[in-house]
Amino acid sequence: MAAEDAGVKVGEHIYAYWQNGWHLFAGNTGAGEVEAQIAAPWWTLHRSPAEMADFAQQQQLAWYQIVHLDTVLYSWLIMALLLVVGALCARGLTRMPGSGQTVVEAIVEFAQNTVRSFIGPEVAPYLWYIGSLFLFILTANWLGVLPWRLFASWRLPVYEAPTGDINTTAAFAILSFLSFYFFGFVHKGLGYLKHFVTPQWWLFPFLVIEDLSRPLSLSLRLFANVTAGHVVIAVLLLLVPVLLPLPLMGLEIFVGAIQAFIFAALSSAYIGAAISHDH
Repeated sequence: MAAEDAGVKVGEHIYAYWQNGWHLFAGNTGAGEVEAQIAAPWWTLHRSPAEMADFAQQQQLAWYQIVHLDTVLYSWLIMALLLVVGALCARGLTRMPGSGQTVVEAIVEFAQNTVRSFIGPEVAPYLWYIGSLFLFILTANWLGVLPWRLFASWRLPVYEAPTGDINTTAAFAILSFLSFYFFGFVHKGLGYLKHFVTPQWWLFPFLVIEDLSRPLSLSLRLFANVTAGHVVIAVLLLLVPVLLPLPLMGLEIFVGAIQAFIFAALSSAYIGAAISHDH
């Protein structure tokens, strides 16, 4: 109950569904009513998956007719923020960099070194994906550390990190899963499939399980760490709102960066293994 008291909607989302147009799901209000009268702002309409599942069954909604509106909107916000910051940073580049350009160059160099360490000296074909993955997860995690819930009483939108939604982390994990198969086929053609019977053919089922477990572990690791961190901070803000949460928020900034790096590094490692001649 402490998490709910702190305003943390564990597992809850703002749902929108398509049924002759887009609608907000405001909860089940009884027989004969398709959706509740929406008297509150849309950003307060967090509902549990069980409520949405019951409503979807009643209205015969398919899974593709339902979206997590909060996750989608905040994901777009992060992408727009990264595009704007990237465009601003790309302007006025000089041979003698100032402090801002130095920070940007350090981030790019870090991404290049990550790709180089796990994949190889050829960086360009993979940097766009690994770098974008790292920056999105890092930005989403760091924005989630800010004490947005202190402003909940003002009836303002409360930021929910997209990485705290299992659908987002699963989507990233599936992208990484598809990426190492894609690059594996690009480099080796159908010969890439030989790794399923190497070094022995009877290892085939174990190697298939190994490949399928990669997106599962990637998605659950990121989702669990982000969700746990946000719940703990929110509860501490409720109990001791002045000093105690500060060191933990500093720790969450560190953990958020580590989680972004781990996801990007593991994705790089999987791609590197796929294109390696020893694989």
